[in-house]
Amino acid sequence: MSELRNLLAETAAKVFRGLPETGALPGWDRIVESGLCAVMVPEAAGGFGGGWEDALVVFRQIGADAVALPVAEAIIANRLLAAANIALDGRPTSFAARAAGGLARGGETFVFTGTLSAVPWGNAAARIVARFEHEGAAHLISVEQAAASTRTEHANLAGEPRADLSFEGARVAIAPWPAREHHDFVAMGALARTCQIAGTLDAVLAMTIEHAKTRQQFGRALGQFQAIQQQLAVFASETAAVGAAAAAACRAADRGDAGFEIGCAKLRANRAVDVATSVAHQIHGAIGITQEHALHRHTQRLWSWKSEYGNDRYWAARLGQRIAARGADTLWSDLVARACV
Repeated sequence: MSELRNLLAETAAKVFRGLPETGALPGWDRIVESGLCAVMVPEAAGGFGGGWEDALVVFRQIGADAVALPVAEAIIANRLLAAANIALDGRPTSFAARAAGGLARGGETFVFTGTLSAVPWGNAAARIVARFEHEGAAHLISVEQAAASTRTEHANLAGEPRADLSFEGARVAIAPWPAREHHDFVAMGALARTCQIAGTLDAVLAMTIEHAKTRQQFGRALGQFQAIQQQLAVFASETAAVGAAAAAACRAADRGDAGFEIGCAKLRANRAVDVATSVAHQIHGAIGITQEHALHRHTQRLWSWKSEYGNDRYWAARLGQRIAARGADTLWSDLVARACV
């Protein structure tokens, strides 16, 4: 890791571990002041000027510390806004991967009528970013969450807020979507969740190893039993694989079209979740699901993120269709070509 990324990792760890525990969005001002939400915003727009590999550091720390704030969503939304030259502000911002409806002229501005579904932190974000086709071209819009005519609030398994927002003639900021931006919103969300899963697995593995070293059973530490050692080895292998997949996908995303790498990474992360959480909870026993223990706050996020922005079936089908369209004879050469760039 470069010196700048080490500094970014240290900053993220310091900020996230010092957040207050009460309030609607506790510690949001502190996060904004740190500049973490602008890690992928160009320096000319007041950001860090980094790419996905830089954001990977922050995403992993979000997962490791089980940060209950829309930091990952704001990082992506701010990147989108900056790319479209729409003004940024320090308010919490999210993005909608599932959007339906249309745009129309409303005097000198544009208005949006439609629905943004399953918006992460949609009940708390001040504005939402979405992508729409208008007059045959892709456009990015930013709409105020308060302008929603109706809202249905729910939460994922970890208690993170999600919302379905409907709008009727809501004024929006709009700009053409830059052709250089290759990634669709589902892929960007999947990449962020993969990085968060990687960081969470690191944290869960560390606390599971510590528990195995200190917990006594039959006069010996759990970690001294061969069966437990084998389970921890499997867990560590899964964690390393997800970390490598997340890093490779971020490198590809910084180069351009990374749909294939992102799909592979998200599918690999999804499949690691069941193995890792099973081992963690078996070794921790009943204490791992208690309110006082940190384990369940991490594993519940892993189970939730596994289904967000594409579950196993979604990414397996999407990757299979892409490979089949290219033809079986090109698979190996395509893999080598992408790996060697």
